[in-house]
Amino acid sequence: MSRQSTPDILCWQHCDKLTNILCFSVPPVCPLCHYNTTRSPSRIPPYKLPSPLTNAGESPVSLVVRPTVGTFLRNYDNSVNLHIGVTDTKGTVYDYDEDGVHVGIAGWEECLVIPLSNRGVTPQIYHLWDATLHNLSQSNMWTKSKYIEDRHNCFDFVIFFLKQVGFSRQNLSAESRSALTHDIILPQMSKVVQYITLYRNIASFSYVCQDVQTKSLMKK
Repeated sequence: MSRQSTPDILCWQHCDKLTNILCFSVPPVCPLCHYNTTRSPSRIPPYKLPSPLTNAGESPVSLVVRPTVGTFLRNYDNSVNLHIGVTDTKGTVYDYDEDGVHVGIAGWEECLVIPLSNRGVTPQIYHLWDATLHNLSQSNMWTKSKYIEDRHNCFDFVIFFLKQVGFSRQNLSAESRSALTHDIILPQMSKVVQYITLYRNIASFSYVCQDVQTKSLMKK
């Protein structure tokens, strides 16, 4: 398991070249041909499916997103609010909520990571990155008492930081909450939602079958 208490999704083919089988662990019997999988060869051996959810601590200079409460795999749906933070050059997360600014990686082990190094972080911006985050974490502007849920929140903290270091001049998608959400976060969320759907199907049925040509899930 690459993420704490969360199994990886395995993809493999046993007997049908047009059907992938996706599961957390290879079943003793193939769900398609019903042969013993330990005594019969697989067309494609099991391999780990890449997850769009990663550990923020391994992702410096990035935006990081997770549900405000719970985790993506267990709790997320379209009604769930998202919480956003930003990592420094060492992968430490800075985020802001009703308790003020938090600094650390706890709770960010399984989040959506959006690297910013290839989106306009120049050497000049990189040089300012850590010091600016540290200064904001100590600023009276981002204290517990200043938090307002709908207009002085985690998104405002991140956007203010990006403006402070000059990133928004390089990338206009960081100018406002709506632009940041629609231009940067939502395009990445589609991959997360697909993975969540797959994960929950496997958790419910032990395995799912996928048509190789259409990539659609099939009832078996």
